[in-house]
Formats: sequence, C-alpha cells, structure tokens
Amino acid sequence: MKDLSYTLLRPAAEDALGASRYSPRKLVLLHTGITLGAGLVLNLLSYVLDLGIAQTSGLSGMENRAVLQSLQAFLTIITTILLPFWEIGYIAAALQFARRQSPNAQSLLGGLRNWGVVLRSLLLKAILVFAALFIGAQITSFIYYMTPMGAPLTEMTLELLESGADPMAMLENEAYLELTMQAVPFMAIGAGILALPVLYLLRFSDYVLMDQPERGALFALLVGVQISRRHLKALLKLDLRFWWYYLLEVLVAALGYGHLILEMAGVELGVGGDTAMFVFYLVSLAGQLGLYVWKKNSVYTTFAAAYDCITQPLPAEAE
Repeated sequence: MKDLSYTLLRPAAEDALGASRYSPRKLVLLHTGITLGAGLVLNLLSYVLDLGIAQTSGLSGMENRAVLQSLQAFLTIITTILLPFWEIGYIAAALQFARRQSPNAQSLLGGLRNWGVVLRSLLLKAILVFAALFIGAQITSFIYYMTPMGAPLTEMTLELLESGADPMAMLENEAYLELTMQAVPFMAIGAGILALPVLYLLRFSDYVLMDQPERGALFALLVGVQISRRHLKALLKLDLRFWWYYLLEVLVAALGYGHLILEMAGVELGVGGDTAMFVFYLVSLAGQLGLYVWKKNSVYTTFAAAYDCITQPLPAEAE
C-alpha cells in the first residue's frame, strides 16, 4: 500500500533538499526572482503605455493610440504564454530534488525545452477547464431561473418579449439589466464548483509531463487524473497539512490590492492613487519572494515525493 502520509513525505523531502549539491534556496530564488522581476517590468511598461494612450486623444492621435494598444496587448499575450512554461520548469526541478538528482538552473528550462508537448498539454487543460466553467454556469443558471430567486427576471423577460421588444435592446433596460446582473454571482459559483474539482484532478498532469514528456500531452493528462482520482483522500489530507502555506499565498497576493482594500474600509492613505498602488504592489512582490524562498521548495518537493511514491512500484511489485 502506498503511504502518502505527511509525516513520511515531508521529512523525506527535507532530507532530499539537504542532500542536493546545488543550493535549493538559490534555485527557488532564481526562479521566483525572474518570475516576479519580469512581472514588475511588464507592469511598469503597461503603466507607461497607459499614460501614453491617455495622451493620444482625438483623430490625430488615433494611429499612435492603436500602436500603443497593440503593444500592450502583445506584452500581455507573451506573458500569458511564457509563464506556464516557466512554472512547469520548476516542477521538473522539484522532481529532481525528490530523486536526489541535484537540479541546477538549466532544470528550470524543462518546460521550454519540451515546448511542443507542454503547449498541447496547456491547450487540452484549457479546453477541459473552459468546458467545466461553461457547463457549471449553465447548470446554475438553469437552477436559478427555475427557482423563486429567478422569478422576477423570468417574468420581466416574458413581458418584454410579449411586447415585441428586440432581445438586444432589452439589455438597455436598466431594470432588466439589474435583474440580469443578480444572476451573475450564482453562475460564477456554479462555474467554480465544477471547475475547481477539474483543476484538482489535473494537478499531477504537469508532474507526469515533466517525468515522461516523450509519452505526450494526452498521456500526461490521463495519468495525472488517474493519480488524483485514485489517491484523492490521501492527497487532500496532504494538502490540508499545507493550509498555512496556501493561506499565506493568498494573503501576500492580496497585499497587492491593499490600497483598494483600505479605500473600501474608509482608510485614507494620504498619497496619490498611483503611488499607493505601486507601494502595495512592491510589498506584495517582496512577500511572495520571501514566502517562496522560505517554503516553496519544501512544499513542491513533498508533492514530487508523493508523485514518486504513487508511480514507483513497491518492492514486492517490482519482483
């Protein structure tokens, strides 16, 4: 029987990290530093582009405005595409740590070196998650409309249609729009309820992908789902032991929106909005860097050890 207990895997991970010839702290500092540094540079560029777009008004500035907006969109697309490849590279390093193979900076390029299979995997996962979001939203929307909660919206829709109103023009009706917006939170909850389990089942697909990239993206997804489904209870227990790490991740990310949170709480900062935004953003980056250098290696290597524990045969099985 596979033992996925925290008391076994966590010490094994720490021992493997301690035995590595290449400094685990140096590796996670490099990975996190590049991730956060690139994000900071891109956000600064986006802010400068926003200022430039704001200064191009009227027909005379239309051409410059279009160029700046295109550049801004290009930067966003590049970031969205490259970041998952870089993150998967860290998973490759975590697997090497767990196996006492002493990864180095080159290990972080694992996702980029296998860009074709990684891209196919990302596309397949995106399709599955989008399908889950869509189906969940549709189911919740149906339930909403079929219960007393959605009765006012249903009645108004029927009245407007019976009066011969154009379906598109109905959205210009403020009362109808307000009732429609009330359904959005329910649809979002339904989408999340279905999408989150799908994401959880897919979590080990990246480990499979970096372990056996030659087997292909579909193999990685199927095996990853199989691993999560068969060991769901044990993996949930293991995740719960790291609740404090996930909570700290949320808190340091929320620091980036500290100026908005304080503003909603009625606290005046006494500085300009842009200044407050960048101060809290920098504080958030510092918090993420500190958290990841402190514990990211331990958490990811523990789950890499769990993956190896699941996929490697027991001595009796090996015989």
